[in-house]
Amino acid sequence: MTLVQMQFALAVARKKSFSDAADSCRISQPSLSVAVRKLENELGGPLFVRTTRRVELTPLGQQSMPLFEDVLETVQRLQALADASLRPPQQLIRLGTSPLVSTSLLGSILRPFQRRQPKAQVVIKQCFIDGLQERLANHALDLAIAPVGLLKRSFNRCPFYTDTLQFIPAGEAERSSGLAGITIREIARETFVLSGEGCGLTPFVRKLFRKEGLRLKEYPGTALTHQVIEEWADLGLGAGLLPKLKLTTGKSRARPVLRRGKPVQVHYEVVWHQRSQSGAHVTALIRHFEKAVPKLIEAIG
Repeated sequence: MTLVQMQFALAVARKKSFSDAADSCRISQPSLSVAVRKLENELGGPLFVRTTRRVELTPLGQQSMPLFEDVLETVQRLQALADASLRPPQQLIRLGTSPLVSTSLLGSILRPFQRRQPKAQVVIKQCFIDGLQERLANHALDLAIAPVGLLKRSFNRCPFYTDTLQFIPAGEAERSSGLAGITIREIARETFVLSGEGCGLTPFVRKLFRKEGLRLKEYPGTALTHQVIEEWADLGLGAGLLPKLKLTTGKSRARPVLRRGKPVQVHYEVVWHQRSQSGAHVTALIRHFEKAVPKLIEAIG
């Protein structure tokens, strides 16, 4: 199998259409279809269910896409490391993030820094919490961003941003703006679709229910992504809980979760090793998070 085949398969998964994927990859649809078929033949099974109306992932496809992304990200990081080694003026910053971190917000925060530091190249690696922990400890990452309290070692840290937890009811419901909040006790009767523990959301939700002395009813299946939590909630398999910034655009039926009359908040922090061996460019990004980011967050609203 080749990297190009993986790129084509990911494009089909994102677009849910072979023709749209071919357009985005600037290749003819027959050529793209042949490449994906070769990849499926090597794997020994189909990645997609093809119909006349749309394309859906098979179970094999759902499990394969994150691995394809990991492979392509690894190649990208290797290329970046090689470029940084061959071109010393370029300053590499290795930033790890939990999947629960808002990528759109992070992009808004990094752009001003990169304008001021054009020689600095920020390479982002998305990892589960244990991966962030290990890479920080081994100096394979310069900084990491995760929900507060999940990285247990004695790293240096500063606050990043705060999000609010949203309740997504099970089944299709009317979408309207300005939906009122709902308390934890009001939703305690629901069965919830959860993701794996790696991103930090599931431990957060379990701890929240324990604090209220409530039993969390969990759907027996596990969602691989936060988008799947929303999709399964739409199907009526169970309700969902997600930070607001991780909701798919248009999911306005979600309602803020309240505890003691106030929205439940998910706090995020930036973490780095106390004995960091990185240079001034990493220190500059840390200062950016410490000094500039609070004002940027306030401006973004």
